[in-house]
Amino acid sequence: MKKLKLEVETIQVSIYCEIIMQILIKHKELSVNKMLVFAYLIKKDRLIPRNIYNGNNTQDIIYKCISMLSGDYNEYCNSIEFILKAIHILNKNKLIFIENDVLHSISKTTVERLVYEESMFLEKAIEASKRMTDKQFMKEVTHIV
Repeated sequence: MKKLKLEVETIQVSIYCEIIMQILIKHKELSVNKMLVFAYLIKKDRLIPRNIYNGNNTQDIIYKCISMLSGDYNEYCNSIEFILKAIHILNKNKLIFIENDVLHSISKTTVERLVYEESMFLEKAIEASKRMTDKQFMKEVTHIV
């Protein structure tokens, strides 16, 4: 049973390593708090595609994006452990670096085929989130979740 749990954890962490690298290669930098939310949403979007919003949405895009977490509090909280472990592994292997709670990509690698590709909606939401402070962002997350 312990071996199975370790295997599941390894798979989860490796998935989040790939998602985090893809986000940082595309967006260059993102705070740790925002990475927790967006990495989870990208994985969730891949496993359970619910195209509620699309790339045409521009009004309140952050709030619409965060609303995708609604009712998913326990699963989101469970995923935080794996996302943080993935960030730690990537940092330790010098693929990313953390400065002032902001993740930056060191790797210049590009991925030809993305397994966990972010939708146009999530891409726009990530870019829009950069104009919002972490405090304000997390306040909205806790309010909606």
